[in-house]
Formats: sequence, structure tokens, C-alpha cells
Amino acid sequence: MIATTVFGLMMMHVGAASIQSCLFLPNVMLNGGTVDEFQTDDITQCCVQCSSSSCCIAYTYDTVKKRCYLKNAIGFSTEDFSKTSGLKPNSRYGKGVTLKNVKILGDQTNRVELRSEEECRQYCTAYQVFSWGPPNHDQMIRSGECVCTMRIKSLSYEYGCTSEINPAQG
Repeated sequence: MIATTVFGLMMMHVGAASIQSCLFLPNVMLNGGTVDEFQTDDITQCCVQCSSSSCCIAYTYDTVKKRCYLKNAIGFSTEDFSKTSGLKPNSRYGKGVTLKNVKILGDQTNRVELRSEEECRQYCTAYQVFSWGPPNHDQMIRSGECVCTMRIKSLSYEYGCTSEINPAQG
């Protein structure tokens, strides 16, 4: 697992000029998988371009350089006060985001061992963010690790893990 800089962030749900919504992660730089970049004065253009690209899953906007970086993979994240990142909504459960092979850790997490991703999703409903990692096949354990949180601290690559961010409906 790749080590990440520890940071706190608050998710903001902002409407976009496209069919989908923007999910912004202030002070976060997503590292890995840059497939395109362009100049823009508005982060909303990052969201619109990412929403219309089948290759894009996320983006990072540099507020100093006024530059958008479209991503097709997330290796890890770092804290950077001149950056705001966003994730392309793709969840089958509404406006949220599902990330495969990405683990989300946060402040004041609730950890429990559960048998499936679906059990984890249901268990973490009140938290709005969860990560579920399958059982380690080297051990006789049949349950995977379920982590629930409300504030994201880090994102990192972890094979087999599924994470979801589900913004408050309002």
C-alpha cells in the first residue's frame, strides 16, 4: 500500500453545467494517471470535461496555474492548499462515487469485519463513506475489513478494495 500524506478534508457537493454533479475535495492533489490537461479559469470546466470523457474518473485543479489535470487512475493523494480535486459520480446508488482498488481512510473511523461489500455498504449508511477490503486468502478469516468514516484523511491504491462516497441527499 502506498503511504499518503495525512489530511482532513470536507466534501462539497456543487452543481455543474452538465447532467452529473461535481464532488470537490478541497486542498487535495490526486497523484497518478493524468490523461489530459488544459488551462481553465473555472474548476467547473474540469468537472464538465471529466463527466464527458469515458477515460476520466477524477481530476485535480491547480488554483495558482489555473490548470486542470484529468485522471484515469488514483495512486495516492497529498495535501496541497493550491489544489482542489474532484471525483466523477458513477455510483449505481445515486450521485455518489464508487472507487475500485482504492482505499479511503478517515478521521474517527469505525472498523468492523464483515463478509461482503454489500454488508459494509449497509453498515456504513450513516457515515456516507466506506471502504471494504476482501479477506486475506493467506489466512482462514472469511470476513473482510469494513471501514466507515465521515471525513476523508487519505486515498491510496489497494488491490481488491472497494470504496464509496455518497453525498448527503438534499
